[in-house]
Amino acid sequence: MQSFLGLLALLSTVTAAPFELLSKRTLGDHQWTRSKRDGCPAYLEEGQFEYPHYITKISQHEPDRSFGPQFNGLITPNDISSVFSFDVPASRVDANCTLEFLFPHQDQLKTSKFTYDGPGSFSFTGYLAGSCPGPETTFNNQPTPGIFPPFPPIHMEPGYAYTIDVGPCTFAAGTCVAGMTSSNDTTFEFFQDSDDCPIGIYNAYSYGLPCDPEHC
Repeated sequence: MQSFLGLLALLSTVTAAPFELLSKRTLGDHQWTRSKRDGCPAYLEEGQFEYPHYITKISQHEPDRSFGPQFNGLITPNDISSVFSFDVPASRVDANCTLEFLFPHQDQLKTSKFTYDGPGSFSFTGYLAGSCPGPETTFNNQPTPGIFPPFPPIHMEPGYAYTIDVGPCTFAAGTCVAGMTSSNDTTFEFFQDSDDCPIGIYNAYSYGLPCDPEHC
């Protein structure tokens, strides 16, 4: 499984890997009710997920500028990328990690908003486990790269949940893991928010055999 949960979970070689889109599913209004009915991580079951603990942005046009911590994710064509970092507790050593991007429609959001303009191509790049962003992060001073190149761009648009990877948290537990989101054709800014109608990138936990990605 060559994907960013290689960064979050499959870290037996303690390296990062590129993102891989495993599934795309429509988000209906009824799906925001917190429920264990089918284990769909779109519900973000309380206590069983992580939101990014650090978000920053970097700019190709201002490669030595550090932007520090951000509340919003911001991506612009061939310039600004957002870097997201998760802390995976050591207690999650026996859990499954599901990395996903939840992207509802604007009218589904209660406490957040987004702007989106462009065809919707996004690339995801993982960093080496344990190497995560901070106040010093710039385009020229990024966390240590993983050994894999960025995965080919995927298409994202409002109204869907995107499962990027599912895998064991074993080797991610107790460390930080991070990745970068960029685009060559789309401007996208959003306020990362885990309200009843969440938006953004999350790492959800489950136990036992991972669910089929089509239903994750």
